[in-house]
Amino acid sequence: NSHYKRPPFVPCNHQGSCEEAHCQCFRDGVQCEKTCACPPSCGRRFDGCNCAAKHGACWKRERCPCFLLHRECDPDLCARCGADEVLDPANRYDNELVSTKCANVGIQRNVARRTLLGQSQVAGFGLYIGEDVKVDDFLGEYTGEIVTKNEAERREEIYEHQHKLFIFTLNKEQDIDATRAGNKFRFLNSSRADPNVYTKVLLCNTAHRVGLYAKSNIKAGEELFFDYGYMHIFLPFAFLIC
Repeated sequence: NSHYKRPPFVPCNHQGSCEEAHCQCFRDGVQCEKTCACPPSCGRRFDGCNCAAKHGACWKRERCPCFLLHRECDPDLCARCGADEVLDPANRYDNELVSTKCANVGIQRNVARRTLLGQSQVAGFGLYIGEDVKVDDFLGEYTGEIVTKNEAERREEIYEHQHKLFIFTLNKEQDIDATRAGNKFRFLNSSRADPNVYTKVLLCNTAHRVGLYAKSNIKAGEELFFDYGYMHIFLPFAFLIC
């Protein structure tokens, strides 16, 4: 999505209008955010969504500005969509509440679905779903070290000789390296023909993060696959189903 083309967010801090070249947000071609030093009246500021008051909870809503801009809803900005209730620590595991409120906060809520690491049906290790999930359900976050492009290229030279490479494109200037600091989702194998998982880079509370979602209904015990090439992830050692 569009986040691959934009740099990591840096809040602007200057005098005068944000419609001039001295504004970092203006130079980067992005909207001002809640952490910027410009006033709330700034015309470039993103002010969240108001979905609940208009057409129900956010998620795959063509009229939800957060969803359209590849962002998770922000509890500080989004009015009455329910993001603040869903992200209240007291409600973290209240799935009934989540089903009726904003569903566009999966990464921030950080309640991953149950997964199991085991021998893959195709090659090496694989990741299996441990419970039934429905299409578009949030499965978890792809995590790791956030490194610069130059550092990622340096590491790639080493990893290729070690026959391991878990680097994922995050934005224009940064990648995620899951080699040493990642989670189980780095063991997903690839299938270009029939992936059942898709990934999205989303802006969450001004930071880029990677979420994994069910591309179809998946039954407990099924192995999870996604398309490495489509999502700019490079694992040359992994088994690829074409």
